Amino acid sequence: MKKRNIFLNRSQELLGLFEGAGNNAKIMCVPIDYAKKDHVVMFCNGYGDILRKPFSVKNSPEGVKYLTHQVMRSCRHRAINRKHVFFGGEDPNSYAENFVNTLRSQGWLIASVNARDAKKQRANLQASTDRLDLMGIAIMLLNRRANCSPAQSGIYRNLRTMVRHRRKLVIMKTEISNRIHTVVDRLFPGFLSEQNSGVCPFTRSSLWLMQNRFSARQVRRRKRSKLVEALRRYGTSQPEKTAAKLQKYAAQVLSTPPEYIGTWQLSLAQHVKHYRCLQENIDQAEKEIALWLAQTQGAFLTTVRGIGIVLAAGE
Repeated sequence: MKKRNIFLNRSQELLGLFEGAGNNAKIMCVPIDYAKKDHVVMFCNGYGDILRKPFSVKNSPEGVKYLTHQVMRSCRHRAINRKHVFFGGEDPNSYAENFVNTLRSQGWLIASVNARDAKKQRANLQASTDRLDLMGIAIMLLNRRANCSPAQSGIYRNLRTMVRHRRKLVIMKTEISNRIHTVVDRLFPGFLSEQNSGVCPFTRSSLWLMQNRFSARQVRRRKRSKLVEALRRYGTSQPEKTAAKLQKYAAQVLSTPPEYIGTWQLSLAQHVKHYRCLQENIDQAEKEIALWLAQTQGAFLTTVRGIGIVLAAGE
């Protein structure tokens, strides 16, 4: 729907609903204050007149059935068309998502309001009760300051979930790589600098070296032929040259006292396993993002130079 209002924060879907009804008395707004066990719900019309005082609804299939039954009963009593009914609340937490998704799957329009803005609409800013919170949500909904965008459901929701999941994995991977740097500084200072060691950091060959009896002293003592063979197997472009540079550099750095080497090696090996696992998960998440993105119009963004799958999906 094209924007036909200068208030950018207003939902175009709700504006269209109000316009289609023609009369605010023929609209039913159902604000919901989500909770783990019992949601608090209220019915009001487009003018803000309370049609039914706040009441409790179970966060269960029976609760959904009871709520929709009460809505339809109230609609018949006041001659309100079902398509002029909408539900809304703050962004639901994980415990309330299934409740909201069940309503949405039944064809009801669901709106989300900003919790901070809803708080400002409360009559008492110092206190917080279910009724006060519900009033703040209702005012936001009736002012059409809510979000009913496609990103709340379907493909767009899956895409948004995977993008956020990948972002968290990347943060965790960065944290682990920082820990690896810390341990490597003790076992083999400067190894993670390609200029010093000749090995590109965090490549397959670099991870293999760090996970197998890794220290400056032990790298220096390895047989050159076996080291070259391993570097070639793990994708190093010039294994002979890299092996020579690596062992030469290993002879120039300070070594960790022998009594600490075993402990740091165990710590490093576990960090490397964790790093590999996170990288595999990130790769899998990116494949999933690509599949979901291909089903949206956002896929066309990848035709622009410099915009890849992850950047396009995050737009």
